[in-house]
Formats: sequence, C-alpha cells, structure tokens
Amino acid sequence: MSFTKKIITLSLALSSVFAIAQSDTKQVKNQVKHTLSKNATEQILAVVNDEVITMGDFASRLNTLRISGQHFSDEAVLQSLIDEKLMDTFAKERGLTVSDQRVAQAIQNIAAQNGLTPEQMKAASSQYNINWDEYLKNIRQQILIEDLKAAIIRDRINITPHDIEAYLAQNPTGLPKGYKEPVKVEPRFEKRQVVEQYFVPKAISLQHIYIRVPEGSSPETVAAAKAKANEALSKIRKGQKFADVARQYSDGPEAANGGNLGIRMNEDWPALFMNATKNVRDGRTSGVFQAANGFHILRVVERRGLVDQRVKTVNVRLPDPPQPQLSEKEKAAIKEGPVEVEESHVRHILVAINPVVDEQKAYEKIVDIANQLKSGAEFSDLAEKYSDDTSAPLGGDLSWIVRGSADPAFDQAAFSLPLNQVSEPIRTKFGWHIMEVLERRSLDRKSDIRKDVAYEMLYQQQSENILEDWINQLRTQSYIENRLTGFKTAQ
Repeated sequence: MSFTKKIITLSLALSSVFAIAQSDTKQVKNQVKHTLSKNATEQILAVVNDEVITMGDFASRLNTLRISGQHFSDEAVLQSLIDEKLMDTFAKERGLTVSDQRVAQAIQNIAAQNGLTPEQMKAASSQYNINWDEYLKNIRQQILIEDLKAAIIRDRINITPHDIEAYLAQNPTGLPKGYKEPVKVEPRFEKRQVVEQYFVPKAISLQHIYIRVPEGSSPETVAAAKAKANEALSKIRKGQKFADVARQYSDGPEAANGGNLGIRMNEDWPALFMNATKNVRDGRTSGVFQAANGFHILRVVERRGLVDQRVKTVNVRLPDPPQPQLSEKEKAAIKEGPVEVEESHVRHILVAINPVVDEQKAYEKIVDIANQLKSGAEFSDLAEKYSDDTSAPLGGDLSWIVRGSADPAFDQAAFSLPLNQVSEPIRTKFGWHIMEVLERRSLDRKSDIRKDVAYEMLYQQQSENILEDWINQLRTQSYIENRLTGFKTAQ
C-alpha cells in the first residue's frame, strides 16, 4: 500500500466502540472488534519517540474509516497514525502552524459538503458522541500534515517535457488507460440499538358533554339529540370554551361544573370513554359518539403516568464511500472534438507562509501591500519587491491560466474578478495572494489540457514515491514501537 493511501483524512463520523487490547499481538488483533472499557481506551498500541498512540486513538480512526466506507487493515490504520505522529512532530519542530481561520474554513467546507452549516455540524457532533474540540484538533493536524507534504513534494518534484510526451504516448487523453467513470453506489445501512424514552399513561382527566336520549325514543328524537351534540361540538371547534358549552348543552350532572369529571385511573373509566379518547391529545376534544343512553363529547384535560425506556433497533444510513470524481479539466481531456476553454491572464503577489513567516505576519504583509496598491504603487514593482512566487522577476505575471487548473480560491477569483481590478487578499494553501486579471479568452486547448492532465498524473506518481522515501527516512531517524505488529526500532 502506498504511503499516500495510508495517510487518511479525518471526516465527521460516529463515536468509536472497539475492543480492549492485550499485550501480545494476536490478542490485540482479535480484540479490537469488541467493546472497549473505559480503561482500555488508554492502553498503548504504539510508541513514537516521546509520544504514544492509544487504543482509543486507534479505535476512533478505525470507526471513522468504517463509517465513511473505507476499508483498511488494522496494521495499515495503525501505521497511518504512526506516520502522522512523525510528520506532526517534524512540522512542529520547524515552527509550522495552522491558523484558526484555516480550521474554520475547513469546517465550513466539510459542513457544506454535508448540506449543513458549521453550527448544525457542531450540533450533529454531539448526537454522534464526537468530542468537538478533539475533532477540531484533528482537522488542524490534518491541514498541517497536508501543508508539510505539499512542501516536501514541491522541493523534490522533477517532471520534464520528455516525461510528459512519453506518458501521453501510452495514455493519449492524459488519463490512465482503463479509467472508468464513478458508478452509482447503493445506499448502505447499519442497524443500531438506541435507548428510547416514552410516556406510559396511567390516569386521565376528562370533561364531558352528555346529550340524553331516553330509552325507546323515536328516530326523530334521536336525530334531534344528535344535531344538538353536533351543534355543541361546532361551537367548541370555533373557539368557545368547553366548560361554557357544557353548561349550556349538557344533560349530565356535572354540567354546572363545566362538565368536569375529574381524574381517574385508566381502568376506572368506561371502556367506551377510553376508546373514544385513545387518539385524542391532551387539551383536545373527541368527536361526537353515541352510547345506549345518548350522545357524548369528551375533552382530554391531561394524562398522568410514568416515563419508561426501551431499547429500539433502528436503521441508520451510512455515508457513501468516497469515489474519485473527474475534474473539469479531466472531463475536457476525454471529450470528443475541440475543447473551448476559458483562460485568464493573471498577475499576482504571493506572501508564502513558512517557518519564518507565520499566518499572522503573512496576512499583515499582504494587507500592507494591498494598501500600497490602493495608494497608487505599481503592481509589477511590488511583485518584484515582495512576492515569494517564481513569477516575481516578471512583475508577478503568471501568463494564461486555465479555469479549474489552480487552487480553488485562486481559480474562483481569476474567473470572477473584473478586468484590471486588484483583488482583496486571497488565502490558498500556498499563502496569501493579491491578484489582477489583465485579459480573458476562450481557445481550443485540448492538446494543452491533455498535457496538463498528464503532468498531474505524473505529479501524483512522483509524489507517492517522494513521500514514501521521505517518511521512510523519518522512520529510520525515530524510535518506533508498534505493539500490533511487534516491530521495534533497533536501539
């Protein structure tokens, strides 16, 4: 398994329930699938330099992957946690940090992908027993690791025009042969047991309107009594108080008291009354119903009883497993016929974030540059003086960029900003930018697009090798004790 596949990005998932691990490898493997006790979550599965990875850490990650539809062996999951510890330590030793602003943006993106607001996502986390502060910590760590990986790759990557030509000779569209479009995934469900509280009514308080029909009455008398009952019910439903209508219409002995029958245990009421009110909510009124002695209307004043609980099995839909999606550029690369693409001629100023210049300093610097531009300074002069990009000697000129080829935030600005207007500061994974769009055009760029796609594929291949070599070097320079596999660094 490649290194990049081992480093698994965290996502919103349910709480973990896994097994206690014992000291020997076989027991650890067999028991991670059972329920953890409170003490078991702190049992150590790996030691990485001066830090540890506990069974709780491992169980949480394993459950995250299971819920999100990703399947890896126990060994691969633990190795990914070990590698993340190594990279996290490496980054922190060099002063790399992630701002609260970037964490907030990441949360906003994740929430949007799930059709939620950040506030709704935070509320949902408690429903799934996720510690929100711990989740934010994990997101911050993942951003830090991604930044570190990008920097390592950027320093070591080397793709030549000859490499691209050779790749395209084997893969004319730029995408690997045999590449298939993502297929629709059938919904996945998991049975879970939940504890449900419910109300058990034991007694009920009723009000009563009784329209008497004497024994042996004629059909006309019965019809008149029914009409009187319906008239009373109509007044109640139009807003008159039940007690007032009872005093006016009821033939029952409790009429003078507003029809109040008091409260009794359920079994002490006539079965006819219980049946008539079983679907009537507290404060609501039944319809007219007939008994041997006449017509009745009941109002449920209140029910009293006990709150009990029961275990209920429910079906919960799990998130669909992640699938590769074609970018706009990749879709264009495999399209038949010419490909008209939008391009923007852009110049920019980049203030990179690095161990020397942190998030706050970089932002303050880009704001100062923006103020200088507003005061009339030349864009090209400031780019040459301040920009950390390789385009600085060219006055920040990036030439033409294709829609969909740049960092999402940069790309969005490049194709929405009015011509010859300087942008506000833009945050990307590289740092803070100020941009100006000089021109826009549409061209048939299929050949160039395929070269770009080929470059990206080669970049991905080289990146995996670069990161694999680099993490192997980190491993050899560190103390690692993996109690799942029995591996221990030679001392």
